[in-house]
Amino acid sequence: MNTKNNQRYQDTEKLIQNTLLSLAQENDIHKVTVRAICEAAHINRSSFYLHYLDIHDLIYKMGLEMMNDIGTMMKTSESVIDFFLMPGSMAQMIAYVKEHHTFFDIYLTRYTAEASESFSLLWENAARPYMLERYGSISEEEMWYHFSFFKAGFISVLSEWLHRGCPETPERLAEIILRSLPKI
Repeated sequence: MNTKNNQRYQDTEKLIQNTLLSLAQENDIHKVTVRAICEAAHINRSSFYLHYLDIHDLIYKMGLEMMNDIGTMMKTSESVIDFFLMPGSMAQMIAYVKEHHTFFDIYLTRYTAEASESFSLLWENAARPYMLERYGSISEEEMWYHFSFFKAGFISVLSEWLHRGCPETPERLAEIILRSLPKI
């Protein structure tokens, strides 16, 4: 039987994901269809629907996988905030984004709501406690505005960098982002 733990199931899932990325390099992501993926991957539509509800679900689930990978990287730091504030660890994450640039170009520029949602765990687990410690008794609303500003800027910088073809090294981009943060 073809179950999630089965190698064949996992291989088909990877084939679908890679085919989406290949087709997205040739066409606007919104013009890629389930039919086109199935034809290019030489699979039945039922195989696609065994894995995903639709293209949106495919991109959403790929995003979860990628964000889990980044979450694993974050666990190497003492805190998530340290991960984002240290040039080496931020560069490691940016290198991962560059390695998966086709997906992240789609995810950050065309699926910004999902990308933004991915930051909610960062807010709850790291940014909020860090801001309480750093700024003291500022209101929840003010903390949220600070975090929203950082989140939007960070996503925007990564999107622009991807759109330009990743001209700076991950280390250089990490420096640029860190220098953009206010010194309070």
